Amino acid sequence: MDEKITLDRKSFMALASESRIELLKKLDERRMTLSELSRELNMSKPAVLKHLDKLIEAGLVKKNEDKRKWIYYSLTFKGKNILHPERVKIILLLSSSIVSIVGAIAMLWKYIHEKAVYAAQNISNNVTYGGNITTDASIHSFYYTSNTEFFNISLALAIIAAILFSLAIIFYCNKK
Repeated sequence: MDEKITLDRKSFMALASESRIELLKKLDERRMTLSELSRELNMSKPAVLKHLDKLIEAGLVKKNEDKRKWIYYSLTFKGKNILHPERVKIILLLSSSIVSIVGAIAMLWKYIHEKAVYAAQNISNNVTYGGNITTDASIHSFYYTSNTEFFNISLALAIIAAILFSLAIIFYCNKK
């Protein structure tokens, strides 16, 4: 399957240089200072700084100025996505599976709650009418149907979550 990455004009221009791509790859390993990048790439500091400015302007690299005297450079989320487009799929699949699990839990809770309310109403009806079972068939049908629907939706969401989580694991294992 072909991966498509959409680049804006600034990003495209920033990636047009082999030196900038090497800078991105070095910053993918860890955050680094200007001196470290200069030493790793065997380039002068002004040349590295010029390339870093282009990458910062394109939004691929960020400048981390701490309270210390060192200035570190690191990849932005956009820069990481350009180097690792498969991560977007994994994150999307994992977040979708989490949403499905939350939905399944909510539906299961609603199922249990409705079942408890129905049971409580049956008990109160039996006590009110002296033990005679005179429940209305339409009420019984309504609670049974909605209870079954909540359970079925919960089950379906749990299955979807399991499938999405499995796909995320497969994509993660295939990228290694």
